[in-house]
Amino acid sequence: MLRVAKLIVFTLMVSAFPSAHATTQAEQTNPNVLMICIDDLNDWIGALGGHPQAKTPHIDALVARGTLFTRAYCAAPACKPSRAALLTGTRPSTTGCYYNSSNGMRKNAVMQGLVTFPQHFRNQGYLVIGGGKIEHMSVDRVSWDSYFPSMDQDKPVDPKPEGSPVNGKGNFDWAPLAVKDSAMGDSKVAEWAVEQLGKPYDRPVMIGVGLYRPHLPWHVPQKYFDQYPLDSIQLPKVLDNDVDDLPPTGKKMARNWGDHAFIEKNRQWHKSVQGYLACSSFVDDKVGEVMAALEAREDADEWVVVLLSDHGWGLGEKQ
Repeated sequence: MLRVAKLIVFTLMVSAFPSAHATTQAEQTNPNVLMICIDDLNDWIGALGGHPQAKTPHIDALVARGTLFTRAYCAAPACKPSRAALLTGTRPSTTGCYYNSSNGMRKNAVMQGLVTFPQHFRNQGYLVIGGGKIEHMSVDRVSWDSYFPSMDQDKPVDPKPEGSPVNGKGNFDWAPLAVKDSAMGDSKVAEWAVEQLGKPYDRPVMIGVGLYRPHLPWHVPQKYFDQYPLDSIQLPKVLDNDVDDLPPTGKKMARNWGDHAFIEKNRQWHKSVQGYLACSSFVDDKVGEVMAALEAREDADEWVVVLLSDHGWGLGEKQ
């Protein structure tokens, strides 16, 4: 069994604790840590019931043996400020990191003086290794001993369909890919994580695994789209007055981006929901691969597992 770790809570967090068997003082004080960060995952997982058709058996299995935080909040509804807050425990109003276009992790005096929690683990003698998207389009070198694909690149490149965008506009697109799972960036990150979990360690280790889907574009292999036939897709319930309770800035974002208006005008709502569900099932498979590698370890019960998302995603909600 795996223990539950109560770390910082954002949009979604699942944690799992080892069983309550007798452990040494060292094991209690310095457990190994596996942190899985998923990008843009909302409550569309089986355990939360956010969408009745969601198929996420591996995440649901982790929920069943751990603690699920069902009421969780992000510091900002965008990748960089949410992740900066997660990694530093400091709000955007303090760091000045409000948008994805904001400066990177160490680009202002406030951020330069902060200790990230991976960096804190390093300071306590842990081996700290990471791969995939944990920050946003950057890797904080003082936080990690090593990184995959490299200290200069946070995630592998994904394949694209021919003629992209296919159904949407720009990065806001959805389409199946005629490729194998192994071609996907998240598959390469999961493969890297499996390799790390197969190694022996002579000191406590923290492994950060950043999975990019279901972030846009919703491009994953065809077999994941096939799990959700288009003619049976159920649309989320959306209120006509859903933006009435937003502050002025939120209303301005909804009007300027106009994503849902574009979806409705071009009759793409069913396809976009299909794409998001397909990507969620794809990333769930990657979680399953990583967890299987952890379970294969003889010391699996000495690891703390944390699964989280930086923020959710709207499929019509709040326009």
